[in-house]
Amino acid sequence: MNTFADVRPGVPLVFPDDHGAHPRFRQEWWYFTGNLNTADGRQFGVQLTFFRFAHGVFDVYRDSSWSHRQSYMAHFAISDIQNEHLFAFEDYARGTLGLAGATPRPFAVWVNGWSARSDSTDDGRFDVRLHGKVDNVSIDIRAVTADAPLLQGDQGYSVKSSDGELASYYYSYPDLQADGEIRIDDETFDVSGKVWMDHEWSTSVIDKEQTGWDWFALRLDNGTRLMMFRVRGADNNNHFSYAYYIDADGQSRQFEGDAIQIQPTRLWTSRDTHASYPLGWRIGIADANLEVEVQAAYDNQELLLDFRYWEGVVNVAGHVDNAAVHGQGYMELTGY
Repeated sequence: MNTFADVRPGVPLVFPDDHGAHPRFRQEWWYFTGNLNTADGRQFGVQLTFFRFAHGVFDVYRDSSWSHRQSYMAHFAISDIQNEHLFAFEDYARGTLGLAGATPRPFAVWVNGWSARSDSTDDGRFDVRLHGKVDNVSIDIRAVTADAPLLQGDQGYSVKSSDGELASYYYSYPDLQADGEIRIDDETFDVSGKVWMDHEWSTSVIDKEQTGWDWFALRLDNGTRLMMFRVRGADNNNHFSYAYYIDADGQSRQFEGDAIQIQPTRLWTSRDTHASYPLGWRIGIADANLEVEVQAAYDNQELLLDFRYWEGVVNVAGHVDNAAVHGQGYMELTGY
């Protein structure tokens, strides 16, 4: 029987080593989502995500160079806000023969020709180049920060259930300063903006009573940052919710459960999958004096890949400390 490592509290995250892969855990992902603009204000969203899945020992071909215990999957997407069009692609590779993998020094994660790579060996700086290309659609984006990683939960131990039985190791870089190029057909766009990076690994994420999650990464024009997720049950009601809030002065707080009010305000039904996604939300955190409305920048940002889900650009408007705020971000909806 195959045994995978358990996520346990009190294990310190160490950088840059923990930027790399953790093959003893069943699954892992490196998520890059960006809100980018041209100089004349045209808006794009970009997503470049790498997934790792651990397997048991193969009983056949175990001496072959093709034999492997790790599989990788990548998703690459561009949301063209002006034309309300989503370009979405996926790729797979075995974690062997250099086809796919992840390393910490310097940081790199790749699946075939798609990659997030750093040329920097400076432990205090996260500097990464994002590359994805399919036919005439591509991104070449540099994203960098000198900030320390933001450790979610209890110093990176992120609980995913109200009983505390499910958890992951999880950290983020919410403010990677980004610039580069987006190419769509015969047009090339010089863009700049912000990229949000999440890195998470675990052996169990949700249990049989949970069906999916709703995740938000939001930046407001007063300097506030908010990462929030809720894990849902079969009735689509909230089983567990968590938020990491950074105010305009850089002070951070975390909230769970009833401290967070989250309510869908409208549904959109996909013509392709007939899934109904909540694309409007009202989010409130009374102790942070925050109440905002979140709306999809446009509705059809559903990724029609082998694993189908909604992920795309959202707009935000509301109040923080009784002052009006606006912003943008990314939202992911799974299990609908």
